[in-house]
Amino acid sequence: MQVVLIVDDNTAVRTVISDFLAYTFQHIKVLQAIDGLEGMALAREARPDLILLDAEMPNMNGFEVAQQLRASSDTQTIPIIAISSGPESNPIVSGLRAISDATLPKPFSPDELVQVVNGLKPVSGIIA
Repeated sequence: MQVVLIVDDNTAVRTVISDFLAYTFQHIKVLQAIDGLEGMALAREARPDLILLDAEMPNMNGFEVAQQLRASSDTQTIPIIAISSGPESNPIVSGLRAISDATLPKPFSPDELVQVVNGLKPVSGIIA
């Protein structure tokens, strides 16, 4: 079973993405983290096949999470999709987008999510 980790402090965003993935793609296990610290812990423990990562969160922002994931040999190859509505002028948002494998600005549709995931070579086929 493939695992997707959603890291976002907005409960509604996490729930909508998780529900869509779980309902549409039964072969996927979806994990959720409420902030960057929990996201880091889950990424290290579960080694997901894909991470959807928000930029601006409490405790540890998405850019810091992505930097730590990329610095660790255990997690550096996990594909990251930056999901943020923040402006490019925000250094946290621009940093996360630069280090991520793909970007999906909020709000996005289910079709856009599927299209971006399927465009990532290491994970194409997770969502088909």
